[in-house]
Amino acid sequence: MMELTAKEMEMLRSYLWQDAGGGDPTGVFFPDQTGKAVITAEEDCVLSGIVPAMFLFEEEGCRLERVPGAVDGSLCGAGSEIMTAVGPTASLFKVERTVLNILSRMSGIATMAQEASRLAEEASPGTRVAGTRKTTPGFHLFEKRALIDGGALPHRYDLSSLAMIKDNHLKALGEGAESIAAAVDMIRELRGPYMLIEVEVEDISHGLAAVEAGADIIMFDNMSPRKLKEASEKVREEAERLGRNLTLEASGGITLENLAKYAPHVDVVSMGCLTQKALPKSFKMEYDSNIEICED
Repeated sequence: MMELTAKEMEMLRSYLWQDAGGGDPTGVFFPDQTGKAVITAEEDCVLSGIVPAMFLFEEEGCRLERVPGAVDGSLCGAGSEIMTAVGPTASLFKVERTVLNILSRMSGIATMAQEASRLAEEASPGTRVAGTRKTTPGFHLFEKRALIDGGALPHRYDLSSLAMIKDNHLKALGEGAESIAAAVDMIRELRGPYMLIEVEVEDISHGLAAVEAGADIIMFDNMSPRKLKEASEKVREEAERLGRNLTLEASGGITLENLAKYAPHVDVVSMGCLTQKALPKSFKMEYDSNIEICED
């Protein structure tokens, strides 16, 4: 279970504030009432969002009762209870929609990520699937969590995670093999040997230039499987000749349907669809006022 960071806690509080606004007017119905809320999955999925959901309930003074086996990254069947919260009735209702939205979105991503990871492993054992930075502004940290819960790699969390030299960077520098070498040299000079450098390429010549420039990761973008196979073979041959270790990545237009055609030729397949097109999973909260409160 990945503990929440201080930044994630801050973001979760902001989500609740955004949804609650100035407060729920219906809270006056039960100022002193205590109740129980049961969260249930309404469809099969890979669970994700349990830890954030627990945090939000606890922030509002509720006590959580975990369901054994219902953890982030676990398979969950339709109709399965995943957690129970006991606390002030007004707090349970206040948190309800924010919790369900988070579980729904994150579990949808985790489910798709697990399916993509399975397909990649079947087509090419050892090849990993990763997300991209095509995430929802303000929710990206939790989408990255969901990718991990589904068995995928999160890729970079933000621009500072690694230096990715993309096609627009190279256009601004003048394009050509010389611009690739110049870009890699600038990063090495400014950031030293500990900053990973990834170069996005769209043809074999640029891939070879990236190897010679000393890139750590080469991302083949928007290539057909046939072209990718040819490019990856030539790039690996050049890297072996130069005695360099590097990671090969494929990206651009890769879906669950065509993933198996790309996976055998690279180490990582990055897929924007994992965060852009994953369908939310359905969860519900049912309230029960018939609980026993134990007195100390």
